[in-house]
Amino acid sequence: MATNASELKERVRRAYGQKAQERKIASKSACCAPRGTDPDYSPEEIASVPPGAYLAAGSGNPVRAALLRPGETVVDLGCGAGMDVFLAANQVGPGGRVIGVDMTAEMLERARENAGRSGYPQVEFRQGDIEQLPLPAASADVVLSNCVINLAPDKAAVFRDMHRVLRPGGRFAIADIVLRGEPTLVHRSILQLAPCACVGGAQEQEGYLDTLRAAGFEGVEVVARRPAAGQALEKVLRIYAITVVGRKPVQAG
Repeated sequence: MATNASELKERVRRAYGQKAQERKIASKSACCAPRGTDPDYSPEEIASVPPGAYLAAGSGNPVRAALLRPGETVVDLGCGAGMDVFLAANQVGPGGRVIGVDMTAEMLERARENAGRSGYPQVEFRQGDIEQLPLPAASADVVLSNCVINLAPDKAAVFRDMHRVLRPGGRFAIADIVLRGEPTLVHRSILQLAPCACVGGAQEQEGYLDTLRAAGFEGVEVVARRPAAGQALEKVLRIYAITVVGRKPVQAG
């Protein structure tokens, strides 16, 4: 199992490293959105971040769902080129802090270049595995993630480490891909039919939410959902982009 997980992470790292180098600054649609549109980010939001941060890759808008406040400390899991990091930085302001974590060196290089060109002193980027975050316990007010946790081999480990790094009462907002339907059929056909690689590791929706609750989160709730596949794929699978929120209890137990 460990070998398979390592191999999966390496495939993801290579794929997203290539994407960081090849993806144009202004693509027309997100990988998990209906062709020719991006239902998740407004033109104003895209214009508010550094050019090169928006790669048209995501399954929602977790920053909008997080209801960020000035001065908060925010962590973005799988930050890529920094789209959600910069959106969050615009909301928490100079008195806040936003840390992007990604395992792909090419993405981090692009993100750091974006930050350096545009003047975001409250932003930093760290290389790391989202199953073992390079952050101390109880150090963040908010955790974000956008279409990344579905790629992790051990989602339960990701959720447990989210819980660890959040302060008591801290919250999360995650956009991700989930499945509805019979799991055996889903995973037998998905790699051949999926329009983007992120769908390959997706989990059935209720199992995904149960895993969040098992990590210790409360108030777990789906606040947005949309189809995340084209019509040809939907004939076989029901794939959705969801945005989920929840919080770490103020007191354990």
